Amino acid sequence: MTQMAVYSNSRLSCFEQCPQKFKFRYIDLIKPEIEETVESFLGTRVHEALKKLYTDLKFQKMLSFNELLDFYNSEWGRNWNDSILIVKKGYSQENFRKMGERFLEDYYEKYKPFEQPRTMLLESEGTVEIDNEKKHRIHIRIDRLSSPEEGVYYIHDYKTSNSLPTQEYLDRDRQLAIYAYGVKKMYPDAQRIKLVWHYLAFDKEMQSERTDLQLEHLRKEIVKLIQHIESCTYFPSKESALCNWCEYRPECPNFKHLFEIEQKSLNEYLNDDGVKLVNMYATISEEMKKNEEKLEMIRQALLSFAKREKINIVYGSDVKASISSYPRLSFPKKEDFNREEFFEIIRKIGLWDELATVDVYELAKMINNGELHEDLVKLLSKFIKKSETNVVRLRRK
Repeated sequence: MTQMAVYSNSRLSCFEQCPQKFKFRYIDLIKPEIEETVESFLGTRVHEALKKLYTDLKFQKMLSFNELLDFYNSEWGRNWNDSILIVKKGYSQENFRKMGERFLEDYYEKYKPFEQPRTMLLESEGTVEIDNEKKHRIHIRIDRLSSPEEGVYYIHDYKTSNSLPTQEYLDRDRQLAIYAYGVKKMYPDAQRIKLVWHYLAFDKEMQSERTDLQLEHLRKEIVKLIQHIESCTYFPSKESALCNWCEYRPECPNFKHLFEIEQKSLNEYLNDDGVKLVNMYATISEEMKKNEEKLEMIRQALLSFAKREKINIVYGSDVKASISSYPRLSFPKKEDFNREEFFEIIRKIGLWDELATVDVYELAKMINNGELHEDLVKLLSKFIKKSETNVVRLRRK
């Protein structure tokens, strides 16, 4: 990573959600085939409309609701394109556009004539230092910052999601807490900061606050997470319900094969090597391994196919096969003439007391997790035999 790297809550959340997605987006800089989802598009258009509303108010111009709606619909039509993904079947872009209209109408009716605290910032794009060494900065992207009185600030965030969190969840929310930390850094007079969420789908406002102690604890946790990210050399894919909305499905090892076969004709689909192998593997497995030798041959062919195509999941007609590989290290056994020399090295590098009877499982875990200095690993390397454990698991699609 470069000096003075800039992070954001979305960047941190991306790593936590799926390290593989993080690698695609921030390290490999892959431009996804799927540009965005309709939910993201809707959120952007609603945010633009509310920014327009409050920008005009700063200039003593109050938009009528019809003017606000005209702006929203104009931006929707100008920016819409057919590459925007609609995940939820049975709904069209028109359904989502009308949702946005309702969000804006509810908000407009609730807060007009907009005599709330003075707006200080709209859609801020600032950054602040997050660590004492001044190596990293974090984005402070506030939808709207207002101030009702000296030393008091309100951080407003507009949400267009169709789920309403609990108060307990918001009291632990990291995004707006990061913004509160940023406001403290940007405005030294800030004594009290309110976090305000506007859940537009529910016409509901929710609030929370953080103490200085909580913000300092948050800062340390973020620095720790950044250090973990920057030390990573392995970025596994993590499957979850969020995968349905991921723009990297065509590149993801878990969905690449599914994406490919969905584009094929029926004949091409039935003749796909992966589909045939998974179907054969599933059929033989269901026969209680009557033909174990044939099953192992197909299993090896399936592993070769997955390795060749660089994928983690191979899709059949009704089932899918997950391919997992784990590094395996083995050390000198009792009969090995290198065993005594191996023990002597363990003593010299100070691991004898920690490992007691030389727990090779624990030693392997330390090496695989990068807990030993590379020079010590090199010292042990002549005693280590490296191999790989491959696991194939069948699941319903």
